[in-house]
Amino acid sequence: MAEAVRPSLLAEAIFRREVVPWALLGLALGLVEGPTAAVLVKGHFAEAASPLTVNLAVALVSGAPALSNLVSFVWANVAHGRARVRLMVALQAVFALLVALVSLAPREAGGLAITVAAIVASRILWSGILTVRAAIWTANYPRNVLARITGRIVIVSSLAVAASAGLIGWALEAHAVDPRWLYGGGALAGLTAAWLYRQMRVRREFQLLSAEIAAGQRGEAFSLRMFREILREDPAFREYMFWMGLFGGGNLALTAQLVVIFSEQLKLPSGTQIALLSVVPLVALPIFMPWWARLFDGSHIVVYRSRQGWALVIAASVTCVATVLGSVPLLWIGAILIGASYAGANLGWNLGHNDFAPVGRAQHYMGVHVTLTGVRGAVAPPLGVLCYQALEALHRGAGRGALLLPLAMITTGAYGFSRMRKAVKK
Repeated sequence: MAEAVRPSLLAEAIFRREVVPWALLGLALGLVEGPTAAVLVKGHFAEAASPLTVNLAVALVSGAPALSNLVSFVWANVAHGRARVRLMVALQAVFALLVALVSLAPREAGGLAITVAAIVASRILWSGILTVRAAIWTANYPRNVLARITGRIVIVSSLAVAASAGLIGWALEAHAVDPRWLYGGGALAGLTAAWLYRQMRVRREFQLLSAEIAAGQRGEAFSLRMFREILREDPAFREYMFWMGLFGGGNLALTAQLVVIFSEQLKLPSGTQIALLSVVPLVALPIFMPWWARLFDGSHIVVYRSRQGWALVIAASVTCVATVLGSVPLLWIGAILIGASYAGANLGWNLGHNDFAPVGRAQHYMGVHVTLTGVRGAVAPPLGVLCYQALEALHRGAGRGALLLPLAMITTGAYGFSRMRKAVKK
């Protein structure tokens, strides 16, 4: 096996400059991360509205990270041909202020509405941050070390997300601190990150902006028409997006269902729920991310997904069996396996589109990818919760059977990646 290529001194210097801001942003992000926010809504506002309303709110906030990407083409337009760092700093600052808004929400129906709106809006801003960040990372780090360096940033950020999620779980369960204070602290960390990120630079930014302006459609901004054009003219990317829709949609539906089932049927404490759905998977990232990064750097995204996809199938299967049986020890094993699979999914989601996109069009392809992520974020979590509610209406306790829906979707998506792999040279 050939010796792994070491990142250059310049790439390492850029990494050191941006790792602290992303760690601080992780503290803010952990407070509005899908599973954590969903448990907060379920536990904090359980008496503020009807069970169906609260469960649909759970579905909305658990899917908010994906749902927010529906407006990604707006961010692609805003970023197209513009200096990246100034835009990134502005997005980070507004994101932090929206996190702060959650701390002002009262514990009643109006507060539920404010909380859901603030979480969704903050995730919309975060989708813009991801869109701009992908272009910065692609410009700053060579492809043969891209996953390893960005993986290290993701690890640090994920540990920060896990830390803030754990604090929220502790606050909800121990009732020692009002969770709203933690949202204020997270917002302060986010504003500090924005201030520090002003020092960042983008390598050869002039060439990047020129290539964007000159690429396809003579620099036309990303639009729904371009969205359709890319999918029509690139059949391989179109098929990849189809299988991603099933695969990712199943994962989103599963998370929403688990929050409701953990609370209503297994009666797990809020802290345990957040630990299973957020903290353990995020802490598992540093363990498994380096292995996934090496696999990603050495293969096409389709080959990579054909392997990583089955890891999530196994993790979801173990988690679903544990939930149906009500086995808490098995749930912990499932959480670790989900963390292992998420470590690989994170890299694939952030970087996979680059293996399809021509030079200068990576941001347009990312726009297509995240827009379709938004579609499944809008559809899959409510569908999963409504399926649960329908089965519960037929027979009390039958709602756990709804887990078959996301499990079937994830498995079908993994099969699709494996089928695509045959057409791609390793």
